[in-house]
Amino acid sequence: MAQRGISDKQRQWLARLVTTRRLVLVPSGLFPNRREEEAIDPNRDFPYDLRDPRLCMRTIAGRTLNEVFREHMFQLSLTFHGGTEVIGYEWGAPTYLNQWSPDDTAQAEIASAYSRYAGSFGTTRQYDVGTMNDKVYYVRGGMEDWAYAGSWDPARVIQCQPTTYDNYPKEKTVYNNATLRVFNMLIETSHQKIPSQSKLGTSESVLDKDTNGNGHISRNIRLALSAHDLVEPYASVVGVNDLALSDDIIPLTNRSCEENDKAIKKVMIPKNLAQVTVEWTVGGALTIHNTTLWYAKSTDIPSGTLDCLEQPSADAIRAHFKEGKVHGAVNGTGYLSPLGAQPHPSVSATDVEPSLGPLFTASIDVNDLKQGDKLTVIASARVDQSWTRPANGVIGPNVGPQAHVVNVRTNPDWFFESNGKHIHGRLDWFSIPIQIVVGDYSDSIGNQAGKEISTIEVSNRFGRTTGNTHGGISPSKPKSKSLLTWQELAIGVVVFCCAVAMGLVARRRGASEHRELVASYDQEGTSSAFEGKIELQKFDDNGEVYEDEPDTTHSIS
Repeated sequence: MAQRGISDKQRQWLARLVTTRRLVLVPSGLFPNRREEEAIDPNRDFPYDLRDPRLCMRTIAGRTLNEVFREHMFQLSLTFHGGTEVIGYEWGAPTYLNQWSPDDTAQAEIASAYSRYAGSFGTTRQYDVGTMNDKVYYVRGGMEDWAYAGSWDPARVIQCQPTTYDNYPKEKTVYNNATLRVFNMLIETSHQKIPSQSKLGTSESVLDKDTNGNGHISRNIRLALSAHDLVEPYASVVGVNDLALSDDIIPLTNRSCEENDKAIKKVMIPKNLAQVTVEWTVGGALTIHNTTLWYAKSTDIPSGTLDCLEQPSADAIRAHFKEGKVHGAVNGTGYLSPLGAQPHPSVSATDVEPSLGPLFTASIDVNDLKQGDKLTVIASARVDQSWTRPANGVIGPNVGPQAHVVNVRTNPDWFFESNGKHIHGRLDWFSIPIQIVVGDYSDSIGNQAGKEISTIEVSNRFGRTTGNTHGGISPSKPKSKSLLTWQELAIGVVVFCCAVAMGLVARRRGASEHRELVASYDQEGTSSAFEGKIELQKFDDNGEVYEDEPDTTHSIS
C-alpha cells in the first residue's frame, strides 16, 4: 500500500476500521439527471414533522431506507447530495426553526471534524458546517431529522399510509425507542450536480489532503472514514520499552483472549529488568479527558474478567488491576480534533511514530516478578464528556442528549436493545489486553541491526516476522496465527446522489532479513535454541515455512 501513498500507520488505522465497524452502503437516486422517483422526491418521504400520512413512504427509495434503519441501530450515518458545499445537521425541520437540538454540541464538533479531515482542494474550500435550517433550508419529511429523532420525539412522527406501489403497512412506521437516534448528517458535496472529471480526484495518496490527486471523491472518502473512526472510542497499546508492537487488529480473524490461546499478544522482557515502560494511543474521540494504564499478574485475574468480545467492567478492572505510573499527560486530543493528536506520537521511545493518534506513557514496577511470571496490561480512556453540554440558546425539545453516539460514551446507564442488537453506555473504554512475560535472559538477547535487543515480541498478528526493524520480532517457530479483535460496531453510510466504493488493500509483505540474535524463546520465556545467528523465518497463513514470499493482496470492499 505504500506505493499507493498509504503509510504504515494509515494502513493499521484502516485495518482497525474495517475490522471493528460495519459499513452499510445504500445507493439511491442514481438515475441520470433525475431527482424524483415517479415525480416524488425521496428526500421528503419520511414520517417526521409531516401532517398528512399519505405523503410519506411513497417511494421505493424511502421504504428501502426505512427497512435498513429498522434492521439496525446505527450511530452515525451520512447522506451525500449535490447542489452546494456544506455539512448540515439538526435541526432541518420547520417546527424547530431557530432552536438547537439536544445534541447540538456533539453535532457541531463531529461535523467540524468531518470538514477538517475532508479538507479542501484547488479553489474548493473546506466544507461549511451548521444546522440545516441555517445553512440549507427547512423541509418537512426530511430523512436526516427522521433518523435522528424518530425514536424519541413521537409528537413529530406519524404513521404513513401511502397509496403508491400497492400501499405500505403503516406498522412499518411505528418505531421503538431505540432505532432512530442517529447523527445522520447531510453532506452537500459540490455546487455542481455533476462536477467535471478533473475535479473528482484520483487514488493517489487518498488519505492525504495536500496532493495533486485530491478532489471531490477523495475528500468524501476521507470524510466517510472519519465517521468510521468517531463512531466508537478505543485505546490500543502500541509499544513496550523501545519496541513498537506489530498491529493488534487484523480483519477476518478469530477473537479470543483466553489464557492458553496463543493469539493473545505477548511481549518478553529480561528477568533482571526493574521497570517496564508502556505506550498506548486513544482513538475514536476528539477530546481525551483522562487515560491511564492498568496491570495485574495474569494468574490473579478471575476467569471471565476479560473476554475480548465485550468491553470489561470498569469495576472489575479497578478491583483486580493496579494503575501504572503515568509519565507526562493524562489527557489530550484525538487525531481528528482541531489540535490534532496531542501528545504527539513523535515522542515515542520506539524511534518510530507508532500511531496516528496521541501517545501516552506509563511505567510498571516489575522488581518482584520472576522468570515465567506474566502480567496482563490494559489501557483505558474517558473521552468527549463535553458532548453533554447544551448549546447556548433555546433547546428544542428541552431534554438532555438523545443520540446513541453521545450517550454511549457519557452515560453508563444508557442501554437499548432492538432486533437482537444492543447499545450500552459507559464512561471508560479499554484496550485489547497484552501480556508481558518475564524471560530467562538478562539485559538483552543480542543485537538487531547494531541495536541491543532487550524486549521482544513473541507473538504478532501474522505468527511471523513483519519485517519491521523496530518491532514484531518472532521466535523461530510460529506460536500463533490469528489475532483477537474487539466488538463490531454498526455505522451506516447512506448515499442518495452518489455512491462511493472504497477498497482497502493489505500492504505487500516485506521480505525478512537476517537478524543477529543469541537465542530464540518460546512464549513461556524458556530458551528453545542457542545460536550465534538465526534467520527470522517466513510463514504462510497456516504457519508453514515458505521460501519465496508471494505478493499477497486482500481486497475488502
